[in-house]
Amino acid sequence: MTAVSVKPLKLLNTRSQKKEVFKGHYENKVSIYCCGPTVYGYTHVGNARAALTLDLVSRIFKLAHYQIEAARNYTDIDDKIIEASKRENKTSHEIAEFYQKAYDEELSLLKALTPKFRPKATESVEDIVEFIQSLEKKQMAYSVQTEFGTDVYFRVSKFKKYGALSKRKLDDMIAGSRIDIDEKKEHPADFALWKAAKPEEPSWKSPWGNGRPGWHIECSAMIYKIFKSDLDIHMGGLDLIFPHHENEIAQSESLTEKALATYWLHNGMIEVGKEKMSKSIGNILRTADFIRDYGAETLRLLVFQQHYRSPMDLSEESILRAEALIDKLYLAKLTAKTIKPTADSAVTPLETKLPSELESLSAKIEESLLDDFNSAKALGQILSALRASHRENTASCWQVWAQSLPFLNSVFGILEEDPAQALKHSRERRLKRMQITETQAAEIDQKLIERENLRKQKNFEASDQIRKDLEKEGIQIMDGPDGSAWAVSKEK
Repeated sequence: MTAVSVKPLKLLNTRSQKKEVFKGHYENKVSIYCCGPTVYGYTHVGNARAALTLDLVSRIFKLAHYQIEAARNYTDIDDKIIEASKRENKTSHEIAEFYQKAYDEELSLLKALTPKFRPKATESVEDIVEFIQSLEKKQMAYSVQTEFGTDVYFRVSKFKKYGALSKRKLDDMIAGSRIDIDEKKEHPADFALWKAAKPEEPSWKSPWGNGRPGWHIECSAMIYKIFKSDLDIHMGGLDLIFPHHENEIAQSESLTEKALATYWLHNGMIEVGKEKMSKSIGNILRTADFIRDYGAETLRLLVFQQHYRSPMDLSEESILRAEALIDKLYLAKLTAKTIKPTADSAVTPLETKLPSELESLSAKIEESLLDDFNSAKALGQILSALRASHRENTASCWQVWAQSLPFLNSVFGILEEDPAQALKHSRERRLKRMQITETQAAEIDQKLIERENLRKQKNFEASDQIRKDLEKEGIQIMDGPDGSAWAVSKEK
């Protein structure tokens, strides 16, 4: 059997700040590590974006014929987990297990590919201890006595490449910082590798006494156990570049004297009203709530409409547009499968008489996806081709547009359902969310059809009047290049 050769794939490396052609440690294989959640509460859409970015990257590497070995960890011991255990009167283990299960269920609903490795911090303590001991032998770690026992810190000043990922200088990081009176760190930038156990906290035995790992060391130890020094790609959110990923590099490269990862990929943050989604601000949207109200496919489309490195707008309008667009794509799928060839199209070669948007469609989509995982550009090409198919409305055009369906299925993970069932479930979610009846919704849809027909006839005065009448009834209309979406106004 002849081996399938891989396709060239380019990616922007955060560390070099350059777009580079991917070359893995092993031919036809790619190893990926993505920082996973700290399981102390229900996840939000920002967590889902990070997971879906790993999903997209994995699917595109499959498109390029690579074998994938991916890992995503669970931080299942942490100050936040301990706080949650006290608040909910449960053990830290019970808290972590419950929220890990909830996270896994959400990703299952989102149809995210399951990584081959899913290590937990609590199952990696022995590896973490060995890692810290090795750093001690290299004099990259030192012990500090506290009232609770022995802490272990990493000596940042001895790692000369510190700041290479975040492009920060150690002197600049120190400026303005201070060492507290009871702080015994040698240097303000030093960070904890091991923490002495406080009373009633979960702990593990170690050469330094009972305690637990610091956050940063967990990933370094897990990566070393799974991949040794052969990790191709390390992923995570932009907010993890500093200090988490910077500290991972310092620990791992001090030990192995090799690059922790060849390439670093970081997905952008989610913004709500131009503010970063944050629990401290209180603008969090839970993943489970989003899936319940708008559907998993809407979230996938919303994420992939933006380049993975770009900020992602999570306004109500952007969500409703994505929801309406999923419906439109399902209708297009139905059209592409049912439209009958005309006498003209039956004798005309498929490649001729095509509008430019449909020419070489598959090749253009693939080229975009293999160029730094540009899902936004690929989706734009699919939607441009769809508008052309509606405009021309020939069997040839629809047959060519149908070439995008395998990409929508296998790369974007959408449009895999039966169109009739998918549209029915979408309608049911919207009616329940907006608390209106099917009759009311049908009347609004009919008015929007009338409005669209008037706009095509350039009767803008009459079409604007329909919009004004709907707005008086509490219906919010959102126009876009791929059609209109509507919602019941919150002020109604």
